[in-house]
Amino acid sequence: MIYFSFYYKFSFKKKIEKILRYEKSNFIKIIYIFCNNKYISTLNFFVFKKTKLTDVITLKKTDRNKKKVGEIYINIDMIKFNSIVFKKTFYEELKRVMIHGVLHLIGYEDNNKQIAEKEKFYLCPQKDLM
Repeated sequence: MIYFSFYYKFSFKKKIEKILRYEKSNFIKIIYIFCNNKYISTLNFFVFKKTKLTDVITLKKTDRNKKKVGEIYINIDMIKFNSIVFKKTFYEELKRVMIHGVLHLIGYEDNNKQIAEKEKFYLCPQKDLM
């Protein structure tokens, strides 16, 4: 189950759930944590020993029943910056990064052409997955 706590209806939840089904993922819950540059830099250093600024960090965990749970940390400062650089709306860049985080949970790596292809596939508005 995916939970969003926004002040407005966030219809992207269904898209994420469809991606998880389409990719045959067995995550029972995904938690999105929205943070800033400072927070994600600190997390990146303590978890991965990296000092590079990033837009998303994905962590895989298990709950007390041994079910898979994902945590996706999204850097809102980077989303704002990248939306300007790539001439996208904030919402378009946010959707891309949310999908990117899910793809990491599933097992796709950054240094792989396949993750970019999957992002494009899932961001295509005509794609209505089962």
